[in-house]
Amino acid sequence: MRSIRLFAAFVFLLTTAFALLPESASDVTPIQQLFLIKELKPDITRIGVIWDKNAANRDKILPQLERASAATGIKVIVGEVASLQEVAPQFRTLLRDHKIEALWILEEEGLLGQGIARSFLIKSATQAGMPVFAPSETWLKEGACVTWRKDAEGIRLVVNKAVAEAMGITIPAKYQDRTAFLAMN
Repeated sequence: MRSIRLFAAFVFLLTTAFALLPESASDVTPIQQLFLIKELKPDITRIGVIWDKNAANRDKILPQLERASAATGIKVIVGEVASLQEVAPQFRTLLRDHKIEALWILEEEGLLGQGIARSFLIKSATQAGMPVFAPSETWLKEGACVTWRKDAEGIRLVVNKAVAEAMGITIPAKYQDRTAFLAMN
């Protein structure tokens, strides 16, 4: 009888611990993310996405990007890469040929999860004066502007306050109570 109670307590603690973990940014759909970007930067008309051609969910996400673009009026230009060596040229093409105004990273796995790609993209976008909308707080800690996550109460913004201010992004009043600001040095 005692072992059954211990097992039940263990199961309860285990399920409670997992329920308290924050959901990932990927739980916020591309259309939700793009609507938030539009709210944060209302004048944006063109946004670049660097995308790993080998991403497992590629065929699911790319049509969502097209719908999000149509719904928000923001032109989404996708630059696909198949290797780490393609990241820099693809970013430069998006910037030079497509005149993007912000960089939007949707995934953290694969090529874009590598520190060298993340550092290059954040540094290059910052030098170009454009905000980076990122898939996680890891990106924010390195200089990206905004990420998001879902919890039981809805979508929450996580903002690198110093970078957001430098990029001219102001959090609308209606999102203030659902925003966490990272204090960065």
